[in-house]
Amino acid sequence: MSRTSLTIEQAGHCVVQDLGRPGHAGIGIPVNGAADQHAARTANILVGNADDSALLEVTGSELSFTAGDDLLVAVTGAAHEVVVDGHRQPAWATLTVFAGTHVRIPVSGTGYRSYVAVNGCIDAARALGSVAPDHLLGVGRQLAADDVVTVDSTFSTRGRRWWEPLFRLEAAPVDLAGTIGVDATAGPDVARIRGGLAALDASFTVTPQSDHIGLRLTGPPIERATTDEVLSRGVPVGAIEVPPDGGLIMLLRGRLVTAGYPVLAVVTTESLDRLGQAAPGTTVRVTICDLDDARAHLRRRHDERRQLAERVRAALDASGLGHVIADRHSSA
Repeated sequence: MSRTSLTIEQAGHCVVQDLGRPGHAGIGIPVNGAADQHAARTANILVGNADDSALLEVTGSELSFTAGDDLLVAVTGAAHEVVVDGHRQPAWATLTVFAGTHVRIPVSGTGYRSYVAVNGCIDAARALGSVAPDHLLGVGRQLAADDVVTVDSTFSTRGRRWWEPLFRLEAAPVDLAGTIGVDATAGPDVARIRGGLAALDASFTVTPQSDHIGLRLTGPPIERATTDEVLSRGVPVGAIEVPPDGGLIMLLRGRLVTAGYPVLAVVTTESLDRLGQAAPGTTVRVTICDLDDARAHLRRRHDERRQLAERVRAALDASGLGHVIADRHSSA
C-alpha cells in the first residue's frame, strides 16, 4: 500500500462522500450519504473498491484536479465525459490517470451530481463509521482549490501507458434527459388527501429551495380532505409529503427523522437515486407501484452491480492488477 494524491484546482461544490450512516435514526441521526447511491456504488466498483468506499461527490459544478501519482479512476452519475490532458474520455468507465495529468469533469447538461472514485482508500475523518457530511454533527469535508486529497492505494501502471479506457465493461449510465420518472408505493395518509394517489398523476417541477434534505416541488394544487393535524412521527427516506402551503416535498437521504405533514406516498429505493439527480427546474413524474414491483426493480439493480463487479474483477486479474481489488463488495 502506498500513498498517492490528487490536488484540487477547481471544486465548485464537491465533498468527500460515501453511503452514509444507516441505522442511527433511533438517536435522531439521518443517514445522509450519496444522493445517487447507484452511481456512487458503480464508480467504486469500476476501480476495484468496495462499493461503499469513500469517493468525491460533485453537485451542479465542474471539478478539476491534477494527479500527484498514477491513479485508477472512474466517473459516474450526471457526467458524460472526463477530459484528461485535453483528451475526452467516457464516463462510466475505468480510466488510468498518470502522475502530473490534468483531469476535468465538466458540468453535465442533464442530471445534477457526478461521482469520482479512485482506487484505494481516501484519507478522511469518520464519524459513526462514515465520512458523509452532516451539518448537525458538524462533520464532513468540502473541497476547495489547492486542497490535496490523499489516497492509500496499491495501483501502479508499472511503466505501462494506457491512454484509452482500461476496459469495456458495459457499465450502463442512467438516462437523465427530460422528465425524471420515479416509482412510489402508497403512503399511510392517502385518505387525508382529496383524490388520494390520483393527486400525484401530474408533472411537478423541482424548485431552487431544494437541498440534500428534500426536494420541494410545485405543480397542480393538492388539497387535503381533512383539516386535522398530523402529529410529528418517524418518517422514511423517500416520503412524499403534502405541506399546507401547497406543492410537494420529497425527502432525500439527509431528511430529519421526524416530520408532521401527511405522507401521500413513498419513493422506492431504486427510484430515490434518480431523485438525487434532479436539479432545480427538473420535471418529475410519479408512478404508483406495489411492493412486489419495487422489490423486483431493486433486485435487478443489485444483480447489475454484482455482475459488473465480476467483470471488473476478471478484467483486473487478466491485466495483472488483481492486487488492487478490495476484499469485498457490499452489493446492498
